[in-house]
Amino acid sequence: MTTETLLDAHVRGYAQAVRLHLADLGPDVVEDLTDGLDADLADALADRLPPAPDDGDDVVLDLAVVFGPAAQYAADLRAAAGLPQAAPARRRGRTRERLAAASRSARDTWARAWAPVTSTAGWASLRGALGDLTPVWWVARGWVLGSAAAALIDGSAFSLVPVAPSDLVTQLVAVAISVQWARGRWMPWRWMPRLATVASVLAIVVALPLAAQTRDRFVHTAGSGDGGYSQGWNDGFASSQVGLGSGLGPGQGDGVWVDGMQISNLFAYDAQGLPLRDVQIFDDRGRPVRTVTRDAQDSEWAVPDVDGQWIFRPGLATDGRERWNVYPLRAFASTDMAFDEKTGEFGPVVGARPQTMPWPFLQAPTVIADERTPGEKAPADDAPDAPREADQPEAEQTPPAPTPSAPTASDSSAQASPAAGAGAQEREQGASEVATR
Repeated sequence: MTTETLLDAHVRGYAQAVRLHLADLGPDVVEDLTDGLDADLADALADRLPPAPDDGDDVVLDLAVVFGPAAQYAADLRAAAGLPQAAPARRRGRTRERLAAASRSARDTWARAWAPVTSTAGWASLRGALGDLTPVWWVARGWVLGSAAAALIDGSAFSLVPVAPSDLVTQLVAVAISVQWARGRWMPWRWMPRLATVASVLAIVVALPLAAQTRDRFVHTAGSGDGGYSQGWNDGFASSQVGLGSGLGPGQGDGVWVDGMQISNLFAYDAQGLPLRDVQIFDDRGRPVRTVTRDAQDSEWAVPDVDGQWIFRPGLATDGRERWNVYPLRAFASTDMAFDEKTGEFGPVVGARPQTMPWPFLQAPTVIADERTPGEKAPADDAPDAPREADQPEAEQTPPAPTPSAPTASDSSAQASPAAGAGAQEREQGASEVATR
């Protein structure tokens, strides 16, 4: 092979390498940039050829030493033509190899760390026992994934225990698929084994949250050992006319509950069955009794036989503090309450006045009675004082029919005679003495 032939071969190879680095520009642009490149390279090398050896051996040239790497030569052509540089090539193969190497290194490190344990006879026995339980894992994996799939399909809460026939069907189908995958069946595509691995990891991840939600769900449903309590409470709430300020059940928050239903107000009557206003209620430990919880004191309530929604407000003590245990509570219509942007507080609008809610009945039955056995005479000191003639009412009138609202002081004074008023005053004094005792 002559020196000229060898030169042409090296020039063509170098020029082809330059064109490969310009391939992203398209064939037309590459042709324009490299037009006459072979001739230019040959002319540049003509004066740089080393002398031919006497033995006639071929001269091997490295054009990268003369003109630089082909990539750099192509970059110079781009810059001279004002074209952008080539984007760095993605090295998917190298990235994958690095990830695989890192994974192998992590496995080896883990194996070396646990080698003192895994090399014992006890570990071998444990692995054998776990191997016998492998079919249990197949079923558990399918059951967990089936539970998650059932919740996603019907939009219900996540639960490992099926609550509907469709949930049970979904879980059984998932178990069948899991078992078949473990046996190497039902995998028509090459990527199916990887999917099975992902499913196993997913089952482990969601198993604990599913178990916790299942426990919370059944504990909430069972309540304090009565499985039908929640359903009964819901039925009672649906049929009642009193709105709830909070969704808590008995024992789960403040408030007063009667027959599984939270009440909004209390109405007190004296020993004669007459209504009492501004009564402070305390429990046996001296704690104020609140029907409206702290979280629901700005909530709207429905009141029996009264249209609209109402927001209860507390009484005020002489020191200006709120007293939520003073009954009956007064309320504002929801339309009379607004949020004040200046003060940042929720309160009544200007000119609104609280209203007293209707009493359950005008007069309650008399509840004070002797606890002596029938036929036993009352002691002399327990005998009631005979009323004076001046205290006797002139005529006993039939009480009016009960109305939803409580009687007012002006109405009572307008209807009762002076003598009847004196008798009522004496009865109230006697009731106060009984309460004091």
